[in-house]
Amino acid sequence: MNLCAVCLILQTNQDILRITSNNMFTLLMKVIFMFEFLSRELSELYGKDKKKLRTQTVLYGHLGEGRWHTHLQPPLSFVDINMVEEDLKQEIPAEYKKFLTFYNGCYLFDLLRVAGKGADTYKGLSIEEQVHLAFDLKTMDNLYRRKRTPKNHFIFADSIVKNSYYVIDTDEKILEIDFKTKKIIKSHEDLKIFFYEILFEGKENLAKGIFYEFE
Repeated sequence: MNLCAVCLILQTNQDILRITSNNMFTLLMKVIFMFEFLSRELSELYGKDKKKLRTQTVLYGHLGEGRWHTHLQPPLSFVDINMVEEDLKQEIPAEYKKFLTFYNGCYLFDLLRVAGKGADTYKGLSIEEQVHLAFDLKTMDNLYRRKRTPKNHFIFADSIVKNSYYVIDTDEKILEIDFKTKKIIKSHEDLKIFFYEILFEGKENLAKGIFYEFE
């Protein structure tokens, strides 16, 4: 093999390494910022109308009498996520697992409640901190799972306003299911698109001054 050929091989290998590194960096950035848009969008939408609790939960849009329009729970560690899987006796879908590394559930515009890891204890917490803890995934599952519920349906969220609950299927699509009939109302391509659609609806409601009252 001549010198020119060796130089060409070395240059090719460097290019491959450079491309691989760039791909890895792009992939890493996608993972890092995958669900970061939620907190960014909410901060822009509500501005200074927010409050951070000692539990690190962030509340947005004060509606009076201690009620807030939206809130985001702090992220879970991988250890916590493993504990949730052990408690559920079920593997958490990959996309939702990534979501939990950003937020341990959330409550968006009175439209959507997304479950996470329930609190280990209420000791030392104020009433406000207790009220805004993550809704437990296992409790969410028990609320809606019936004998005919497909085992591959991962139940993770619900909506009182829409009379629906939400599952992730084996294709990681989000299915909206009617409380009573258990029929699929709507399908969303993936978790990120689903959240974008909720954000869009929430923004429209805010712009029109639409708020929901609960007894």
